[in-house]
Amino acid sequence: MQSMSNIVNFKKPRKKTDPQKSPRQPLINLPIATKCLLIAMIIIHAAIGIFADNPDIAYIYLNYGYIPAIWTGNSPYGFDFNALVSPITYVFLHGSLMHIVMNGAMLMAFGAGVEQWMGAKKYLIFFFLCGIVAVMVETLIYPYSGNPVIGASGAQSGLFAAILILLQSQGRLPTGKYGIWPFAAFWIGLSILFGFLGGAMMGGQIAWAAHLGGFIAGFALLKLKYFTCPQ
Repeated sequence: MQSMSNIVNFKKPRKKTDPQKSPRQPLINLPIATKCLLIAMIIIHAAIGIFADNPDIAYIYLNYGYIPAIWTGNSPYGFDFNALVSPITYVFLHGSLMHIVMNGAMLMAFGAGVEQWMGAKKYLIFFFLCGIVAVMVETLIYPYSGNPVIGASGAQSGLFAAILILLQSQGRLPTGKYGIWPFAAFWIGLSILFGFLGGAMMGGQIAWAAHLGGFIAGFALLKLKYFTCPQ
Protein backbone atom coordinates (compact mmCIF):
# COMPACT_ATOMS: atom_id res chain seq x y z
CA MET A 1 0.00 0.00 0.00
CA GLN A 2 1.03 3.58 -0.65
CA SER A 3 1.31 5.98 2.22
CA MET A 4 -1.10 8.93 2.36
CA SER A 5 1.76 11.38 1.82
CA ASN A 6 2.75 9.65 -1.41
CA ILE A 7 -0.83 9.78 -2.69
CA VAL A 8 -1.20 13.48 -1.87
CA ASN A 9 2.11 14.41 -3.44
CA PHE A 10 1.55 12.37 -6.57
CA LYS A 11 1.22 14.58 -9.64
CA LYS A 12 0.11 13.57 -13.08
CA PRO A 13 2.59 14.36 -15.81
CA ARG A 14 1.71 17.56 -17.64
CA LYS A 15 0.74 17.37 -21.24
CA LYS A 16 3.29 18.82 -23.58
CA THR A 17 2.04 21.98 -25.29
CA ASP A 18 3.02 23.11 -28.71
CA PRO A 19 4.29 26.70 -28.47
CA GLN A 20 3.30 27.22 -32.11
CA LYS A 21 -0.37 26.66 -31.35
CA SER A 22 -2.45 29.52 -29.94
CA PRO A 23 -5.75 29.21 -28.07
CA ARG A 24 -8.74 28.95 -30.35
CA GLN A 25 -10.46 32.26 -30.98
CA PRO A 26 -14.11 32.66 -31.96
CA LEU A 27 -14.74 33.33 -35.65
CA ILE A 28 -16.19 36.76 -34.85
CA ASN A 29 -14.52 38.02 -31.68
CA LEU A 30 -16.76 40.96 -30.75
CA PRO A 31 -17.44 42.52 -27.34
CA ILE A 32 -20.70 41.34 -25.77
CA ALA A 33 -22.88 44.43 -26.33
CA THR A 34 -21.84 44.85 -29.97
CA LYS A 35 -22.40 41.15 -30.55
CA CYS A 36 -25.89 41.28 -28.99
CA LEU A 37 -26.87 44.30 -31.09
CA LEU A 38 -25.66 42.59 -34.25
CA ILE A 39 -27.45 39.33 -33.47
CA ALA A 40 -30.69 41.15 -32.65
CA MET A 41 -30.59 43.06 -35.94
CA ILE A 42 -29.92 39.91 -37.95
CA ILE A 43 -32.63 37.85 -36.21
CA ILE A 44 -35.25 40.58 -36.63
CA HIS A 45 -34.40 41.10 -40.30
CA ALA A 46 -34.41 37.35 -40.94
CA ALA A 47 -37.81 36.97 -39.24
CA ILE A 48 -39.26 39.81 -41.30
CA GLY A 49 -37.85 38.20 -44.45
CA ILE A 50 -39.48 34.85 -43.63
CA PHE A 51 -42.89 36.47 -43.21
CA ALA A 52 -42.42 39.07 -45.95
CA ASP A 53 -45.76 38.19 -47.60
CA ASN A 54 -47.67 38.71 -44.36
CA PRO A 55 -49.62 42.03 -44.39
CA ASP A 56 -48.66 42.56 -40.74
CA ILE A 57 -45.08 43.28 -41.84
CA ALA A 58 -46.17 46.72 -43.01
CA TYR A 59 -47.61 47.26 -39.53
CA ILE A 60 -44.17 46.61 -38.00
CA TYR A 61 -42.44 49.21 -40.16
CA LEU A 62 -45.19 51.80 -39.70
CA ASN A 63 -45.40 51.34 -35.93
CA TYR A 64 -41.83 50.55 -34.91
CA GLY A 65 -40.02 52.56 -37.55
CA TYR A 66 -39.68 56.25 -36.69
CA ILE A 67 -42.13 58.57 -38.50
CA PRO A 68 -41.41 62.30 -38.06
CA ALA A 69 -44.97 63.38 -38.93
CA ILE A 70 -46.35 61.52 -35.91
CA TRP A 71 -44.17 63.57 -33.57
CA THR A 72 -45.06 66.89 -35.19
CA GLY A 73 -48.82 66.23 -35.22
CA ASN A 74 -48.96 65.97 -39.00
CA SER A 75 -49.93 62.31 -39.24
CA PRO A 76 -53.54 61.24 -39.89
CA TYR A 77 -52.93 58.23 -37.66
CA GLY A 78 -52.36 60.29 -34.52
CA PHE A 79 -49.97 59.51 -31.69
CA ASP A 80 -49.87 56.16 -29.86
CA PHE A 81 -47.66 54.06 -27.58
CA ASN A 82 -45.67 52.66 -30.50
CA ALA A 83 -44.42 56.15 -31.30
CA LEU A 84 -42.89 56.34 -27.82
CA VAL A 85 -40.68 53.30 -28.40
CA SER A 86 -39.95 53.96 -32.08
CA PRO A 87 -36.84 56.15 -31.39
CA ILE A 88 -35.27 52.93 -30.07
CA THR A 89 -36.92 50.19 -32.12
CA TYR A 90 -36.25 51.77 -35.52
CA VAL A 91 -32.53 50.93 -35.28
CA PHE A 92 -33.34 47.20 -35.43
CA LEU A 93 -35.36 47.42 -38.67
CA HIS A 94 -33.77 47.30 -42.13
CA GLY A 95 -35.21 47.56 -45.62
CA SER A 96 -33.09 45.11 -47.60
CA LEU A 97 -30.28 42.59 -47.45
CA MET A 98 -27.79 45.24 -48.56
CA HIS A 99 -29.05 47.55 -45.82
CA ILE A 100 -28.50 45.01 -43.03
CA VAL A 101 -25.13 43.93 -44.47
CA MET A 102 -23.84 47.50 -44.62
CA ASN A 103 -25.07 48.37 -41.14
CA GLY A 104 -23.79 45.09 -39.72
CA ALA A 105 -20.34 45.75 -41.16
CA MET A 106 -20.32 49.30 -39.78
CA LEU A 107 -21.39 48.05 -36.36
CA MET A 108 -18.55 45.54 -36.25
CA ALA A 109 -16.01 48.06 -37.56
CA PHE A 110 -16.89 50.93 -35.24
CA GLY A 111 -18.77 49.34 -32.35
CA ALA A 112 -16.11 46.92 -31.13
CA GLY A 113 -13.49 49.62 -30.58
CA VAL A 114 -15.91 52.05 -28.96
CA GLU A 115 -17.28 49.38 -26.60
CA GLN A 116 -13.77 48.35 -25.52
CA TRP A 117 -13.03 52.01 -24.84
CA MET A 118 -16.22 52.88 -22.93
CA GLY A 119 -17.39 49.56 -21.54
CA ALA A 120 -20.65 47.83 -22.44
CA LYS A 121 -23.02 49.95 -20.32
CA LYS A 122 -21.76 53.34 -21.46
CA TYR A 123 -21.48 52.08 -25.02
CA LEU A 124 -25.15 51.07 -25.18
CA ILE A 125 -26.27 54.38 -23.66
CA PHE A 126 -24.08 56.25 -26.14
CA PHE A 127 -25.35 54.17 -29.08
CA PHE A 128 -29.04 54.70 -28.37
CA LEU A 129 -28.64 58.39 -27.47
CA CYS A 130 -26.96 58.96 -30.83
CA GLY A 131 -29.84 57.10 -32.47
CA ILE A 132 -32.42 59.27 -30.68
CA VAL A 133 -30.68 62.53 -31.60
CA ALA A 134 -30.41 61.25 -35.18
CA VAL A 135 -34.18 61.03 -35.62
CA MET A 136 -34.69 64.31 -33.76
CA VAL A 137 -32.58 66.04 -36.43
CA GLU A 138 -34.48 64.15 -39.13
CA THR A 139 -37.71 65.50 -37.63
CA LEU A 140 -36.38 69.08 -37.58
CA ILE A 141 -35.46 68.94 -41.27
CA TYR A 142 -38.40 66.83 -42.49
CA PRO A 143 -41.22 67.53 -39.99
CA TYR A 144 -43.99 66.48 -42.39
CA SER A 145 -42.44 63.22 -43.55
CA GLY A 146 -44.68 60.19 -43.22
CA ASN A 147 -41.99 57.75 -44.34
CA PRO A 148 -40.61 55.48 -41.61
CA VAL A 149 -36.94 56.01 -40.75
CA ILE A 150 -35.33 52.60 -40.22
CA GLY A 151 -31.84 51.24 -39.68
CA ALA A 152 -28.95 51.80 -37.30
CA SER A 153 -27.00 54.18 -39.52
CA GLY A 154 -27.78 57.26 -37.42
CA ALA A 155 -26.55 55.62 -34.23
CA GLN A 156 -23.52 54.23 -36.04
CA SER A 157 -22.64 57.69 -37.31
CA GLY A 158 -22.19 58.56 -33.63
CA LEU A 159 -19.91 55.55 -33.27
CA PHE A 160 -17.83 56.81 -36.18
CA ALA A 161 -17.43 60.16 -34.43
CA ALA A 162 -16.28 58.29 -31.31
CA ILE A 163 -13.77 56.25 -33.33
CA LEU A 164 -12.26 59.44 -34.75
CA ILE A 165 -11.84 60.88 -31.26
CA LEU A 166 -10.42 57.59 -29.96
CA LEU A 167 -7.89 57.24 -32.78
CA GLN A 168 -6.83 60.85 -32.35
CA SER A 169 -6.30 60.34 -28.61
CA GLN A 170 -4.09 57.35 -29.43
CA GLY A 171 -1.97 59.42 -31.81
CA ARG A 172 -3.21 57.54 -34.88
CA LEU A 173 -4.93 60.58 -36.43
CA PRO A 174 -3.55 64.11 -36.78
CA THR A 175 -3.95 66.67 -34.01
CA GLY A 176 -2.75 69.76 -35.89
CA LYS A 177 -4.65 72.75 -37.23
CA TYR A 178 -7.28 70.70 -39.00
CA GLY A 179 -7.03 67.52 -36.97
CA ILE A 180 -9.88 65.10 -37.69
CA TRP A 181 -12.09 67.68 -39.42
CA PRO A 182 -11.24 66.47 -42.96
CA PHE A 183 -12.53 63.03 -41.95
CA ALA A 184 -15.64 64.60 -40.41
CA ALA A 185 -16.25 66.72 -43.51
CA PHE A 186 -15.87 63.65 -45.73
CA TRP A 187 -18.44 61.71 -43.66
CA ILE A 188 -20.93 64.59 -43.67
CA GLY A 189 -20.50 65.18 -47.40
CA LEU A 190 -20.88 61.49 -48.18
CA SER A 191 -24.06 61.24 -46.09
CA ILE A 192 -25.63 64.24 -47.80
CA LEU A 193 -24.58 63.03 -51.26
CA PHE A 194 -26.09 59.58 -50.73
CA GLY A 195 -29.21 61.18 -49.30
CA PHE A 196 -29.86 63.31 -52.37
CA LEU A 197 -28.88 60.62 -54.85
CA GLY A 198 -31.26 58.18 -53.17
CA GLY A 199 -30.63 54.71 -51.81
CA ALA A 200 -31.81 52.30 -54.47
CA MET A 201 -29.30 49.70 -53.33
CA MET A 202 -30.43 50.08 -49.73
CA GLY A 203 -34.11 49.46 -50.39
CA GLY A 204 -35.25 53.09 -50.08
CA GLN A 205 -34.16 56.66 -49.52
CA ILE A 206 -31.23 57.34 -47.21
CA ALA A 207 -32.04 59.51 -44.20
CA TRP A 208 -29.03 61.79 -44.55
CA ALA A 209 -30.29 64.16 -41.85
CA ALA A 210 -30.37 61.28 -39.35
CA HIS A 211 -26.78 60.39 -40.29
CA LEU A 212 -25.75 63.98 -39.71
CA GLY A 213 -27.64 64.15 -36.41
CA GLY A 214 -26.08 60.97 -35.07
CA PHE A 215 -22.61 62.14 -36.08
CA ILE A 216 -23.01 65.48 -34.32
CA ALA A 217 -24.48 63.72 -31.28
CA GLY A 218 -21.39 61.51 -31.06
CA PHE A 219 -19.07 64.52 -30.82
CA ALA A 220 -21.39 66.33 -28.39
CA LEU A 221 -21.79 63.37 -26.05
CA LEU A 222 -18.04 62.83 -25.90
CA LYS A 223 -17.75 66.27 -24.32
CA LEU A 224 -19.34 64.69 -21.24
CA LYS A 225 -16.85 63.15 -18.82
CA TYR A 226 -19.24 60.24 -18.26
CA PHE A 227 -18.36 58.69 -21.60
CA THR A 228 -14.63 59.40 -21.58
CA CYS A 229 -13.59 58.88 -17.96
CA PRO A 230 -11.52 55.73 -17.22
CA GLN A 231 -13.44 52.52 -16.43
